[in-house]
Amino acid sequence: NGSQIFISNCVICHQANGKGVPGMYPSLADSIGSYVAIPEGRAYLVHVVAFGLTGAISVHGQTYNGVMQPWPKFKDEDVALVLNYVLTTFNAKLVPNDFSPLTGVEVKKYRIANTALGNVHKEREALMKALAVHQGGGS
Repeated sequence: NGSQIFISNCVICHQANGKGVPGMYPSLADSIGSYVAIPEGRAYLVHVVAFGLTGAISVHGQTYNGVMQPWPKFKDEDVALVLNYVLTTFNAKLVPNDFSPLTGVEVKKYRIANTALGNVHKEREALMKALAVHQGGGS
């Protein structure tokens, strides 16, 4: 299940409470739940787990400039399970009320892109802008 995948693979950096290590590994808690409000956010989360992330990002006002390794060994269903666990456990206040959990089929669709490590960072920048528009109610 998602919690076992998280404990076995993600806890070392993101910690059991999802709050990460200040200055080293960003918090997943209370930070990514709103991403699933738009398709680009759902795809981005899959891409981070599947393809990794490098480059500076800001989480809760703190900048992190590290590398998250890609996890190609995870099956599509595993990616869905671990993301759903993180979203519902550490981001329950941020996920939309109509949140539908990610599925293995959805993950497979997003993984087809086979995005390069550096491109995930560019995808994040575009997502932050799209979320600002979405949350502002504008178009």
